[in-house]
Amino acid sequence: MRGKGAIACAAAVAVLLPAATQAATKRVAVPEIGSPTPVAVMTGSGTIHIEAKPRVNEGLLAFAKRLCGDSRHSSALSRANGGVRRLKRGIRYKVPFDLLPRSSQEASIRALLPKDQATTDGWRHRVASSARGRKAESLWIIAEWFTGDGENHRILRQANSLTSNVIRPGQMILVPRRLLIEPFAAMLPAPPPRTAAVRTATEPTPFIRYGSDEQGEYASYRLKAGEALYSSVVMRFTGRLFAGDVNELVKEIKERNRIGNVRDLPVGYEVKIPLDLLSARYLPADDPRRVEWEAQRAAGGGIENKVLALDLDGVTVVLDAGHGGRDTGAPVGGIWESNYVYDIMLRTKKVLESRTAATVVPTTREGSTFRIDDLDVLPKSRGHAVLTSPPYRIDDGTVATNFRWYLANWIYQQRRKAGADAGQVIFISIHADSLHPSLRGAMVYIPGLVGITNNYGKTGAPYSSRREVRAGPRVSFTRSERTTSKGLSRDLAEHMLASFRNFDLAVHHNVPIRDRIVRRRGAYVPAQIRWNRVPAKILLEVGNLANEQDRRLMKTRAYRQRVAEAIVDGILSYYGVPQGGAHRAVTAGGS
Repeated sequence: MRGKGAIACAAAVAVLLPAATQAATKRVAVPEIGSPTPVAVMTGSGTIHIEAKPRVNEGLLAFAKRLCGDSRHSSALSRANGGVRRLKRGIRYKVPFDLLPRSSQEASIRALLPKDQATTDGWRHRVASSARGRKAESLWIIAEWFTGDGENHRILRQANSLTSNVIRPGQMILVPRRLLIEPFAAMLPAPPPRTAAVRTATEPTPFIRYGSDEQGEYASYRLKAGEALYSSVVMRFTGRLFAGDVNELVKEIKERNRIGNVRDLPVGYEVKIPLDLLSARYLPADDPRRVEWEAQRAAGGGIENKVLALDLDGVTVVLDAGHGGRDTGAPVGGIWESNYVYDIMLRTKKVLESRTAATVVPTTREGSTFRIDDLDVLPKSRGHAVLTSPPYRIDDGTVATNFRWYLANWIYQQRRKAGADAGQVIFISIHADSLHPSLRGAMVYIPGLVGITNNYGKTGAPYSSRREVRAGPRVSFTRSERTTSKGLSRDLAEHMLASFRNFDLAVHHNVPIRDRIVRRRGAYVPAQIRWNRVPAKILLEVGNLANEQDRRLMKTRAYRQRVAEAIVDGILSYYGVPQGGAHRAVTAGGS
C-alpha cells in the first residue's frame, strides 16, 4: 500500500475501513465539499465513496472538475457509474474516494468518523459499537486501515498498554504518528520537538532485554500464549523460512536454552536467542548490522509509482512463470511448481488482455500456443521454452533464469525506444514456495541495495546466439537506479499483497515483502529481478506448496483463477484503479 498520495489512501480506505464486514451502510452529509451537499457513504463491506448531484446544466466534464479537481477524471467517473455520459438533475452519482482532492477526502473521513481525533502524537480512533449485523472491530483491522499492515496490531497493543488484543466499543486506540499512512498522517497537527533520546526510548522492541553470558550475546524473548519456538521465535526473529534451516536453528536454540520438549514450554518462558542468528531488524539499535539495515530500509521509502493508467493503456506487463522444462521447481505432494505457476501466468495474461488495454509479454511458452488447460490437476510437462530469439527450450534452469532477465531487459529497451515512460513497464515473476509446512500464503521478493554486483553478464554458448544477449550483454546499475527500483518494486508488492487480501487469499504473516532470500545462513537476490533493468519488478510466491492447505488449493482451477484475478487487480491498483476493479468472474480455457 502506498504511504502517500490520494490514490494510495484510496487503496487503504476503500478496502479496509474498520467498520468491519457485514455492517449496514452509513451515510453522512458533507457540506464542506460543496453544493448541492454530497453524501459520504461507508458501505457494509467497508468501502467509502461520496455521492453527489450535478448542478443545473452541469455536464460530466464540469462535474469532474468541481468534485475531483480535474475534468480528466470524467472517464473514471463514467465507469464508476455504469458508463453514464449525460448527467440527470436530481440523481446522485458515485465519486470514488481515490478521485477526490485531499481536502474532500479529509472532510469525508471527519464526517464518517466524528469521534476520532488527530493529535500531535498520532491518530486516536474510537472503537465503534457492534451494531446489528456488524462484526466488532479488532486491533488487526484498525492496524490495516490506519497503517497499511495488520501486523502492526502488536505495536498498537504496546502503544496503548493493552494486555491482550481484546478491545471494546467506545475505547480510544492511539495509532502512533510514525505508523500512519496518508491521508491520516497529513491531518495531524505539527509534532512538538523531540530529542533523539526520546525517540529511542519509545521504539518498541519484542525483547525483554539484550544481554550476554558465558555462551555469548543474546536477545531474551518471553513466549506468549499460543506461541511456538519454531514459528514465534525462529521464523520471526531469524528470517529463516525453509524447513531444514528452521529445524537446524530450533535445535541450536534448544541447546542454548537447555530445552527438552519444545512442545511443553510454559507461557512466559524466557528464550535466549544468539545475536548472530537474529535478522538485522531485531538487533540492538547501535549494532552496525542494524544501522546498515535501517539505512537500506530508508532508501527508496518515499518512492512510489506516479504513472496513472486506469485501463492500463500504454502499460507493458512482462509476465514470467518460474522454472519450466527440465526445471520443475518445487515438486511437492505430486505436483510440479512449474506447471501450476505457468497455468496462473496464462490465466493472468487472459484476464489482462480481456479486461484492460495492457500489452502482455510472457517470457515462456509451452508448445506453440498459450492454451489454458481447463483442469484442476494439471498433467506434468517439460515442454516449456524461454521466448528469446531464438527460443531456449529449458534444459538448464540457471541458463533459463538468465535468459529471463535478458529478455526483460530487451523488452524494456524496446519500449523505451518507442517512447514509453520508465514507469509504464513492470515485471512479475510467478512462483510457488516450498517452505516450512506451518507457513501459508503469498509473499513477494523485491530487489534491495545489496547483492547486485555492477557490470554483470554472461558469455559463450548458448548466450552468444540470442538477440537479447547481443543487444545488452552486460548490465550495471547506479545507486540511484537501485534505490528507485527498490521503491517502485516495494510499491508494486504492497499493492499486490493488498489485492491478495482483498480476494481472501492468504498472505504470509511475517514480513511478506523481502529484499533477499535467506537460506543456509546466506542471503541472495533472485537473478530474474537482480539483473533486471525494469524499474518495478517483483518475484511473487503465490503460496507454499509444502503447506497442505495451500497445496490442496493450488490443485483447483478455481483457486488459480482467483490468484490470476488478484494479480490483475494488484496491477490495476498500482496504476490508480481502486482495488476490487478486477473482481469479476471470467471463464477459463481458450488459447
